[in-house]
Amino acid sequence: MTKEQYENLRAHLEECASGVMSLKQPEYTGESEDVLHNFKSTADLVGISPLEVWSVFFIKHVQSVTSHAKNPNLEESEPIKERYVDLLNYIHLGYALVKEQEDVKVEILGKAAEYKIQPGDAGTEAAYIKQNYPKVYNKYKKYYEDGNKTDNNKSSSGR
Repeated sequence: MTKEQYENLRAHLEECASGVMSLKQPEYTGESEDVLHNFKSTADLVGISPLEVWSVFFIKHVQSVTSHAKNPNLEESEPIKERYVDLLNYIHLGYALVKEQEDVKVEILGKAAEYKIQPGDAGTEAAYIKQNYPKVYNKYKKYYEDGNKTDNNKSSSGR
C-alpha cells in the first residue's frame, strides 16, 4: 500500500468514525449534553469508575478484531470495518475521560491550596476534599494517609 493509499484509507475511516459518533451519540447520552454520560451512568449503576466502564467496552471491540485476525473466515455479526470505526471512537472517548479526570484533579487541588486549616484538620488536600467532596473522599480515602488515621481516631475516641 502506498502512502497516498494509506492516507486516503485513514481519512475515510476517520470520516466514518465521525459519522457513526454523530449517529450513535444521542442514543448513548440521552438528554445529557455530556458526551461521556453513558460511561458515567453505567459506572454509577455497577459501582466502578467511568474509565473502567470505558475499558470494558473498548476491550470488547479489541477482542472482536483479534478474533477476526486469528480467524479471517469467522462469520461477522457486523462488518469488521465497523469494529475499527468503533475502536477509533472509543480511543477518542477514552482520552476525553482521562483528560476530564485530570482537569478535575487540577481543579480540586487548586481549591485545596485555598483551603483554610480547621481545628482537627491535617491541613492536606484530603481535608478539603473530605469537607467539600465527601463522595470523592470516601471513594479515594485509602490513598490519603490522614484519611485512615482520622477515621480510626474517631472510632477509638468513641470508646
